[in-house]
Amino acid sequence: MGAFVPDGYVPHVQDQINSRFAVGDALKEMIGFQKEFKLFSLAHSLCSSFTLLNIAPVGEKDRDGFLRYLEMLRKTGAQVNGKPTKYNGHDQIIVTLKDNLESKSPLPVFFDYHPGEKPTGQVLVTIREAFVFSSTNYLTISVPTVKPGRKKKK
Repeated sequence: MGAFVPDGYVPHVQDQINSRFAVGDALKEMIGFQKEFKLFSLAHSLCSSFTLLNIAPVGEKDRDGFLRYLEMLRKTGAQVNGKPTKYNGHDQIIVTLKDNLESKSPLPVFFDYHPGEKPTGQVLVTIREAFVFSSTNYLTISVPTVKPGRKKKK
């Protein structure tokens, strides 16, 4: 994400996303949004869904960069539990969130980042403990970032 959004905003956006899918009332709210509005569906882009949830950096330029990053995920691959999927990274995130929120036992969701293996990287979906201080399993969605050494946006 470093090429699209200044480094200082990345943790802020990550916190916004993770707060929306956290254990408890936040997750219940997202389940309700999914049931009522089908917020996560291949009929909607991640840009549309995250914009409706007001998830993005504050500044217009940085918001545009974040939304471009979400669109760039259409050019990435995706893996679920280490196996390639038929979806691109963008669509895999949507399908993963949809399936989770509509399941009988939805898990809290943790968004994470990892260095991109190649310029287009991979979206990685797993179920794991997201925090060393908790034994709660999370649906974890890790998105690729700019490789170290690449020019980052200032």
